[in-house]
Amino acid sequence: MNKLSKIASVAAVLSCAVTQSASAQASEESSYPQWVEYRDEQISVTFDHIPLLVALHAIRQKTGFQFNLPPSAGSKLLNFRLERSPLEPAVYSLLSTIGFRNFALIYDERGRPNRAVVLGGQSEEALRVPTSSQASDPVVRPLNVEERDSLHRDLERWGELKQEERGRIEDRLKTLPESEEREQLVKEYGRKLLGIKK
Repeated sequence: MNKLSKIASVAAVLSCAVTQSASAQASEESSYPQWVEYRDEQISVTFDHIPLLVALHAIRQKTGFQFNLPPSAGSKLLNFRLERSPLEPAVYSLLSTIGFRNFALIYDERGRPNRAVVLGGQSEEALRVPTSSQASDPVVRPLNVEERDSLHRDLERWGELKQEERGRIEDRLKTLPESEEREQLVKEYGRKLLGIKK
């Protein structure tokens, strides 16, 4: 009888531990103070020291908007607030706050943004190399007609390109100065990256 009561006690303790662990996992997202409201195509958010993946999941739940970020972004904590902002500028602001400066927005057939893809998976933090002799920023060369046409041709045959050729395109897109041509190339790059046809 004594042996049976000891086994019952151990089973009860294990049962409590498993139940607490399961309930902690199930309520992980609700344990973070977060607030996302999406109404009339405008978003309001409040995140205070929340894991980035939890915040992005909350945004996706309310808006359907998807984020494609590198795995290293998952460890970041987010402090971010917006009030009644259209989704596109809100996403730009959010990704810039996280530290990403090269990303593409993908639009649905109605012209609304529905996905953000970080190009190259590097944030501003990752691009900075802390050394005593800082290397200068890459030289920003404007896009000439020949290079633009070459990039368009390369993007058209994206499926045939080797990884190093794709990397060359990506690197060049990162260093282009802001312009309408750059935006068109980045959108096309995003479509090819996600396998979306025009």
